[in-house]
Amino acid sequence: MTYYDQHLHTHYSYDSQADFTDYLDNSTGFVVTTEHFDVANPVTGQTDAPDYATYSAEIDQLNLKYGNRILKGIEIGYYQPKEAEILAYLADKTYDLKLLSVHHNGEFDYLDDFVVEMDFDTIFSRYLDELSVAIDQNDKLQAHVLAHFDYGIRLFDVTPAELDKHKSKLIEIFQKMIAADLAFEINAKSTHLYHHLPLYTYALKMVLELGGTLFTLGSDGHKLEHYELAFDELKTWLKAQGVHQLVTFHGGSRHLVTI
Repeated sequence: MTYYDQHLHTHYSYDSQADFTDYLDNSTGFVVTTEHFDVANPVTGQTDAPDYATYSAEIDQLNLKYGNRILKGIEIGYYQPKEAEILAYLADKTYDLKLLSVHHNGEFDYLDDFVVEMDFDTIFSRYLDELSVAIDQNDKLQAHVLAHFDYGIRLFDVTPAELDKHKSKLIEIFQKMIAADLAFEINAKSTHLYHHLPLYTYALKMVLELGGTLFTLGSDGHKLEHYELAFDELKTWLKAQGVHQLVTFHGGSRHLVTI
């Protein structure tokens, strides 16, 4: 099996206008989209959830034309005060791939412009606490991948040395991630658009030392220009770190793919 992008968005996500065909017509093999599901989203002032019936119907229609190449996915934006709403939405739906994320804290999204003016250590500590709580609930959420561990600090120009001050919390989170059978995502938008590759080098080394074996590579693409962003470069980098297989999820099963 050829490895395929494990983090993509279309117009079913509130912040994307991409169509399935943008990706299908510029690739071969499977395409999985992981649409945003964010309850109480402070960016839009509402809960943003893809219309599952419409999403599924469009996939079914396009699969007739494209040879069953489209898989279903979702990116669960966890927010603890609204956990009951999250679980109720997920209860009657099936996905090939579920990402687990934390995007906001009820007050602001961590990509809001003003966040970079706030104290780094305070923001990162708060974000890590929220990420830890999200992973604790994965027995109920049943996600497959922990997405962009650095989302809460994407706007910061930060070095691995500054992460090291939060090492004990990061170790705890990655231990929980591994115990919850969650794969660790290498997020190409973080590594190449936010220039956080050194942070991923630091984190990946930690995950490997803790015994992690499941890894994904996702562009976090919201438009065609981001599809499989820098994948060749990142695969070479992964092999240099000692990672030679990535995992995909399909029909309730996971598949290891040699890179």
